[in-house]
Amino acid sequence: MGESTSQQMQWSEVLQRSAETRMRSIREKLSIGFTFCSTVEIEIKYGHADRAKELLHKLRSTVEALTDHINNPRHVFGQQSKEIREQLVQLKKRLVVLESQIEQC
Repeated sequence: MGESTSQQMQWSEVLQRSAETRMRSIREKLSIGFTFCSTVEIEIKYGHADRAKELLHKLRSTVEALTDHINNPRHVFGQQSKEIREQLVQLKKRLVVLESQIEQC
């Protein structure tokens, strides 16, 4: 019985580390998304519309991938889910604003 309990504890630890790694990855992708936003804003500010559009395309891809990950209940769950989803909403809002700004260029 002791060996089975030990294996269960080890399995539980592996699952916990896996969940933590997924959450860390999602947070890093959110951070990258916000960095892309800032970079796109700079490119727009200095009149580099083509480069801004390129970066905006990458940003859209990042947001789509994040949305898929965040909507997967195995990746985001529990107390952190609300915070992550709020950050994704903010990122999507910035994306819409940037798309509007690029259309005006």
